[in-house]
Amino acid sequence: MTSSTNTEPGSTRNQTEERLLDSALTLFASKGFAATSVREIIEATGVTRPVLYYYCDSKQDLFERVVRWKHDNAYKELDATVRATKGVAKQLRTIIRSTFEFCAADPRVPQLMFQTSYGPVVSELTDFLQAVADIRFGIVARVMQEAIESGELHGGDAHSLALLFCSIMDYHANTLSRRTDSEQTLTPQLADALVDCFLYGVAPGRRKTPEIPPTL
Repeated sequence: MTSSTNTEPGSTRNQTEERLLDSALTLFASKGFAATSVREIIEATGVTRPVLYYYCDSKQDLFERVVRWKHDNAYKELDATVRATKGVAKQLRTIIRSTFEFCAADPRVPQLMFQTSYGPVVSELTDFLQAVADIRFGIVARVMQEAIESGELHGGDAHSLALLFCSIMDYHANTLSRRTDSEQTLTPQLADALVDCFLYGVAPGRRKTPEIPPTL
């Protein structure tokens, strides 16, 4: 039975629990879930095995706590901000700017998700990881559906458009967040440029910019 010290995202944690989550994140991100041992987590945190199991039931439980620690509040804030924003272009810029800022703030997070999404399949984590991924994808898909219904977007269904947008966004996030200068590369300017590319394409004349009247 896990102690009542286990806390929900956003609640107060003590220094030992914070250190445990932080050490586990570093190891899971660099080595992957399967290759990280409980012993390594204990040694990195500087605790005993009983202390580790005071805070979590298992390595899987610890992994899930690490992911929720980093994602739950971030996704809640993103959802609220997007709902308060009007217009598909501004909404998509909000999503991708927030994602870039989130990844640049702690590159271990996208590295962790990259490890678990594209590394060896860990069957016991599949449902959990899918549920986490569905949260942000659901936000993007809702934006696409609302834009289709309002006439701002056309030419595809909401799921396909969300998949395309997330592919563009996540490729850049996963690649650039692993650079030492990620704060300089995952910029708002890049985010806005990718949104423009998604909405207007890259061929000359495709972007719907206002015409400038000739100078008299």
